Amino acid sequence: MPHLSGRFRVVLLTALAVAALVFSAFTLVVRTRPVSNIFDLFLAVGSPYTALAALSVLALLALRRRIFLSIVAVLVVTASLAVQVSWYYLGRPPEIGQHAAVRVLSSNLFKGRADALSLVGFAQRNADVITVAELTSEVATRFSRAGIDKTFPYSHLMPAPGAGGIGMWSRYPLTALTVPRHRRVTMPAARLRVPGVRFEPLLAAVHVMSPVAGDTNTVDDWRLGMAGAKEQLNSFARVAGPAAVIIGGDYNSTPDLRQFRDLLTNGYRDAVEQTGAGFAPTYPSNTWYPPIIVIDHVLTRNAAATSIRTVDIPGSDHRALLATIKLPLDPTTS
Repeated sequence: MPHLSGRFRVVLLTALAVAALVFSAFTLVVRTRPVSNIFDLFLAVGSPYTALAALSVLALLALRRRIFLSIVAVLVVTASLAVQVSWYYLGRPPEIGQHAAVRVLSSNLFKGRADALSLVGFAQRNADVITVAELTSEVATRFSRAGIDKTFPYSHLMPAPGAGGIGMWSRYPLTALTVPRHRRVTMPAARLRVPGVRFEPLLAAVHVMSPVAGDTNTVDDWRLGMAGAKEQLNSFARVAGPAAVIIGGDYNSTPDLRQFRDLLTNGYRDAVEQTGAGFAPTYPSNTWYPPIIVIDHVLTRNAAATSIRTVDIPGSDHRALLATIKLPLDPTTS
């Protein structure tokens, strides 16, 4: 009986290891295709952590001297790490010569609950432009009382109850643009007038509807929002032409979702992938455990992101992003 019990444990552990490897490999496959249901969504979003699971399985199999399965585990671990490391750690900011640096702060305000004094104070010390999602009239008033208009006198605000509001503030003069509206995504835009920059950059804020809004399955609505965001980015590229485009906000999408990576065409780059800034989750930030997923992003076009980091904002359920974006200067003025 002890012999049978020990053999049963070996068989069970081997079966579990095989199941874990199959699951990890399947997660990599899911990551390559557009998400269409809640099951695929969770698999893709969790893929940064499958490398850890596969690594644990590899260690177990190596200890058990299961050579063939260990080789399979090495392949799965390598593939899992490759897609994550290449995104988060291998990027290097390009050289663009003479430039103006614009510091972009992007924050989700958690339905207006973010602490106004903390955000405004941080922005006054560290940012040139601010994009916000979930902007309510009440928090906009609190920002004004905290002195945001003194440092950032230019704004384009679209407050709304709950999670529907969005907006931006700027140290530089800005001119709001009339842009098409798409379902399940909000993306207001404006032109910035930055000294020395020949073509006025286009600044936009974004908020895509969550695929699990209100703890319900709203994947279809999220898909509509991402499709609308894709159309809007293409529209911004046409409108901006040679000018830089900067789009900060809550995309409710991680880089492991095919729909998010599909946004990165037509010259668009994600600031984290561009800089190799590392894995820095932004949500949720108001729990006893640290943030676990990367759903806030700053995208650029005809510009170079040179740094990006996360920032804790009291009262918000997202960490904010602070990015430095280099804009090429007009050669006739340098």
